Amino acid sequence: MHIEDLNTFETKILRESTKTCVEILKVEKISKAYYTKTISKKNGMKRTLHCINNEHILYKLQGNLKRNFFDYIPLSSHAYGYVKGKSYYNYLEPHVGNDIFLKLDIKDFFGSIKENKLREVLGYYVDDINVSDNFTLIDFIVKVVTVDGKLPQGAVTSPVLSNILFRHLDIRISRYCKKFGITYTRYVDDILLSSASFYLHKKVFVNGIKKILKSYDLYLNTNKIIKTKNEISLNGFVIGKEIRLSRKKTAFISAIIYCYQQTNKKNVDNFIKEIKEHFKLTDSTEINLLWLHNYLAGYRSFLLGLLPFDSVGVLPEHLSKSNRKLLYKINEIEKILDLLIL
Repeated sequence: MHIEDLNTFETKILRESTKTCVEILKVEKISKAYYTKTISKKNGMKRTLHCINNEHILYKLQGNLKRNFFDYIPLSSHAYGYVKGKSYYNYLEPHVGNDIFLKLDIKDFFGSIKENKLREVLGYYVDDINVSDNFTLIDFIVKVVTVDGKLPQGAVTSPVLSNILFRHLDIRISRYCKKFGITYTRYVDDILLSSASFYLHKKVFVNGIKKILKSYDLYLNTNKIIKTKNEISLNGFVIGKEIRLSRKKTAFISAIIYCYQQTNKKNVDNFIKEIKEHFKLTDSTEINLLWLHNYLAGYRSFLLGLLPFDSVGVLPEHLSKSNRKLLYKINEIEKILDLLIL
């Protein structure tokens, strides 16, 4: 999609007058549209989310930009996080059968994406259109999707914009990896690489990745580099000659299904309340619904792969007891996924 004139942008994408919105945003400061939440990470550190108030006009503008514009911009085939139709399981699949694994983490992913790079990337899709004196359409879009000059984690548009911006880097990293026979996939800020060669673990190879990321002012979290051989365990999946589930993950999924079944009135709030009670979490604990949705979707994909479908996708009339259990679990997960549609 390419925006060539203001009228098309206002009628088909923003669904509002750009000039009117500019005036409103001058009165109602962008920062007032957000409230912050602090959540605990697995390593004990804290993460601050900038959550947008859905009563503020900025929420509507971001939603329209995402649905009517950003969602139509092509993404890299190597991106799996926040991508419709892809799950965490899909992110792992390309690595099955490899022996050497490397997991990298991009430091402060959203906060490192600055408005100067957004302007550069959006310039491919938006012409130099004037909105008012010395204020272009790209100026307006960037103002709507950033806080303090960077992508806020928690905004409606941040996930898709991060993938759009990273498309060029995905292509460069994949080409770099291809030279050494290395498989590459990315799930938001998590990079997974695998191959049959120990070259993957060499410092010189990692330095090449660092150099590519640095061109966009992105850096690796050196404390989170994971190097393994034969298998690697990530978020309850064990990847090697096949993908299998750890006992811990199986127990977790069973607990989530139990929480759903114990939820009287089936809505998201009651379901989350049941989860917090079951796992003895505090009311202030943040539950990442997108992560949970993708996590369950990946597990569902894994279970479907275990069932004896024929060439046209039909199950035999008589299933074994173990396969009936699998099918039951899949059906329960699908009910939860329907509840968690975002």
